[in-house]
Amino acid sequence: MTATIILGVVIAALLANGLRVIYKSFFKAEAACCDSGGGCTNCPMKKAMDDNYKKRVEAIEKFEIHKTIDVDGMTCENCIAKVVRALEKVDGVKIAAASLEKQSAQVGLTKNISEKILRDAIEKAGYRAGAISI
Repeated sequence: MTATIILGVVIAALLANGLRVIYKSFFKAEAACCDSGGGCTNCPMKKAMDDNYKKRVEAIEKFEIHKTIDVDGMTCENCIAKVVRALEKVDGVKIAAASLEKQSAQVGLTKNISEKILRDAIEKAGYRAGAISI
């Protein structure tokens, strides 16, 4: 009886973990290889995200006004998405990009926006905004 209960608990745990990986892979658009903790060296999802970052930065650099903001606390791709969404909601921010490696975000602006407004947007998203450079 006890062995059956233990076996049932083990099977349930394995099933729950498998469902979590499937959920993240298909519904959250997170590659399973990124969840292994070993990094994404050959992950197609990582390459696509890097390419998207490069395209966004190229577009940002074409703006007459663009700024770089140090951001502390980003640890994953979801953090990047939160920071980008928060910045792009600010009136005057046309496009944003964020980098885990650089721990920073860049914005292309249609008008000059105060540093306080940009910092507040990042902090409302749950991260710490640092120095801002032009």
